[in-house]
Amino acid sequence: MKNLLYLLLLCSCAIMAQEQKYIFLDSITSNYTVKKYTLSTLPYKVDYEIEIYNVFSKNYGKGLDSDFIVLFSVLPDLESKNSWQEIPFDMLQKKYMPAKKLFDRIYRKTYEMDSKKDDNTTLSLVKKVKNKYFVAKNCRINEFFCTNIPSEMSVATGRYIIDTNQATMPISVLKSLYKKRYPNEVFPLDDKHWIVPKYLEHIYLENVEEKEGDTIYYFYLYATYFVESFDKFAYIKDRGIVAASYYEFFFPIGCKTPISGDWIKLRTPYKKELFWAEELKKEWRDKELKWQKEREREEKEIIGR
Repeated sequence: MKNLLYLLLLCSCAIMAQEQKYIFLDSITSNYTVKKYTLSTLPYKVDYEIEIYNVFSKNYGKGLDSDFIVLFSVLPDLESKNSWQEIPFDMLQKKYMPAKKLFDRIYRKTYEMDSKKDDNTTLSLVKKVKNKYFVAKNCRINEFFCTNIPSEMSVATGRYIIDTNQATMPISVLKSLYKKRYPNEVFPLDDKHWIVPKYLEHIYLENVEEKEGDTIYYFYLYATYFVESFDKFAYIKDRGIVAASYYEFFFPIGCKTPISGDWIKLRTPYKKELFWAEELKKEWRDKELKWQKEREREEKEIIGR
């Protein structure tokens, strides 16, 4: 834990040699269950939408320990105000990835002891509108294995395992434990320039909440900051990822954001806020209104007796 490295040299703005590939949204939706949500960026004082696509593995929810989710996040371009740009079809043909390979990497990472090292391939989402193709300008991908291992069994979740059965660990409690063990060091979640050793990387369960028939699991990532799409998120088992922070995209550590377009309108929030699925917020509001009307009706019936 000593001699922690300053991460500016490893800033996510640095460009590494990567092979670009593309995957078609309609191919994904025809092969897998996909749940799309839209998130509003209004908490940051700019009015844009983030599109997220939860892609569920074919055996998800069948009790076969094969509950995988690949999450595509299409983040806004605050300069051009367009999150998608047209791309020639011949370019897609040369660098196309079949949808059937979408879960190969996360499966190897989870189950194969001699799994190949992750390649440097970057994957971008492509959608077809009429006879034209458009690629997401800012596409982030997160891969998760979802499980509920008995709490007596300790699971090293790393950066990719969502364990809903672990004991809750609020950030304040983790910080207290960390400072007892390393009293002279900075708590990594207070300063993202500090490294978290790989053996300590974990996705912690912060809280569990019941809301309008849904069980919401709140998680945060305890790991070195590199290019993670988000470090806090909310998960519902049959809905996928329904909220996330995306703070580091809008306010990248050690990197300057553009000073044109709506980037200049960004305002740093008091604290990292979760952007919630607008579809889910509406569903919860409708359920709440329905419940209130039913309660009012029952009260009137009681009074009228």
